[in-house]
Amino acid sequence: MVGITEEMLKRRAEHNDGVLHSLEELVLQEEGLDRIEKILGTLCPHLKHLYMPNNLIPRIENLHRLKELQYLNLALNNITKIEGLEQCECLEKLDLTLNFLGQNELQSISKLSHNPSLKDLYLTGNPCQDFPGYRFFVIFTVPSLKRLDGVEVKPSERICAKQMFKSILEKLNNNINTTTEDISVNGETTINEKGQTVREYTPATRLAEHAELEEMRRVSKGQKEVSSLNPKKSQRHSGFDPLPSEGRIYQKNEGGWNFRLSESECKSKVLLDVPVGRYMDISLIDVDVQPTWVRVLVKGKLLQLMLPDEVNPDTSIAQRSNTTGNLLICMPKATCNSKINMQKPKTSSLFYSEGPKEPNKIKAKRGNDVHFALEENNQTETTTVDVMDKIADVTLEAPTNIGRASNALDETLGGFDSIGVQEFEQSNEVHFDDLPALE
Repeated sequence: MVGITEEMLKRRAEHNDGVLHSLEELVLQEEGLDRIEKILGTLCPHLKHLYMPNNLIPRIENLHRLKELQYLNLALNNITKIEGLEQCECLEKLDLTLNFLGQNELQSISKLSHNPSLKDLYLTGNPCQDFPGYRFFVIFTVPSLKRLDGVEVKPSERICAKQMFKSILEKLNNNINTTTEDISVNGETTINEKGQTVREYTPATRLAEHAELEEMRRVSKGQKEVSSLNPKKSQRHSGFDPLPSEGRIYQKNEGGWNFRLSESECKSKVLLDVPVGRYMDISLIDVDVQPTWVRVLVKGKLLQLMLPDEVNPDTSIAQRSNTTGNLLICMPKATCNSKINMQKPKTSSLFYSEGPKEPNKIKAKRGNDVHFALEENNQTETTTVDVMDKIADVTLEAPTNIGRASNALDETLGGFDSIGVQEFEQSNEVHFDDLPALE
């Protein structure tokens, strides 16, 4: 068990530069305290707020020197009786939440009548709350209270408490005679319907649980000390380990990089892009390319991947991006089956074609133009000729040439009168400038 010491008080008085004599607020929470020492009132006589929740304190004692104490918090302790506060004349608020103040000790609340400044009292979670007239009894016993368990005391409650006090006191005395409570000793365990071990909530149970907790902390501390003497080996690699000749080889990504393994557009190379960081020094990066594996070592962290195809390690290249710092490893495949498609360039020759095509037709209708439609590779070039109300339908067989085109035009215009032919020749409406040049 732990008691209050001067070293503990100085450690908790850091907000006051470690000065204890002028200390007004002190927090001693979860310190495992099992008693209140006299040294507290001797070293800190001017305390106004004292917090000691979640400890193992069974009694309220040694607080008679704290004449200026205004707020005392003893929640979550093992207190079974109210005592030792008669000389705390300035006490305004008392918190005894979740303690073990039973019905047999409910009358000990009358000792708080010696604290005329007490305004707030918290007894929530104590066994005495189960008594039927508990609230009226406390209100009548401590007339200075304005709030009980966080609820404001109304004038009507004071009147009822005064009227019912005698009957409540008789019930309380009868309950004390017929009930034997020994909550400070009992700490039995029971098994519930689910087969779980359940402990009764008593001061003895809290002591047992605290002892178990301390033992667990001690064991854990010993394990940490042993582990500190035998530190774990570093997980970082100093170099590449040789790949095993037999057995399974596992892929690894110890650095957690968001890498990308893909093929080039020509399907002849395998590309590995690893975002190692822009400011990573090149001396901390190492690359090992095997025919079916690639390994990258960055600051001792290993990236080991199986390749989808066999590559040529001798011609592989590793590069860094000047912008992002990414590491790009280009690994040519050992056997490349990529096909190269050779296509002949498309020509737009007017008079020569690469093969037989559909016959080209020249049509002339009355009042319309003559359209020379020459089709090649689904491309159409059109030349317009004005024929002055004559009709002509001439078919040109491919391949076409200038001579045949001229003969067909003469035959078409053979029946025209000289005036029409002269006008046609003078009009000069046939334009071959729009056609593409010969290649």
